[in-house]
Amino acid sequence: MKKKTKNNLDKLWSEAVKVKAKYKCEFCGKVKGLNSHHIFSRSNMCVRFDIENGVCLCVSHHVFGNMSAHKSPLEFAEWLKGKRGKKWYNNLRKRASEICKFTKKDEEEIKRKLEKLL
Repeated sequence: MKKKTKNNLDKLWSEAVKVKAKYKCEFCGKVKGLNSHHIFSRSNMCVRFDIENGVCLCVSHHVFGNMSAHKSPLEFAEWLKGKRGKKWYNNLRKRASEICKFTKKDEEEIKRKLEKLL
């Protein structure tokens, strides 16, 4: 996948995650300084553009606060399991461990699905 294509899909994914969360931090409800956080790393291509692999967070809960996805990843994962369910989490984790390669047709389908959510 070309870098430009990844960047475009990343932007669509980020916006779709925020739309799904109704432009609120899913942890505290703030509406300013929002980021879309990948639950499993962007390097996991099978879930990179899947909005189920995203959570909308304020800057504090994404990066800077004591209870943030980056500073307290284990506690954050436990909170997320409580919010979305262990079955959901385990399914996402399984898909994140798979290996995927996208064809041009796959990329176009991902783009269509994300645009449909906006």
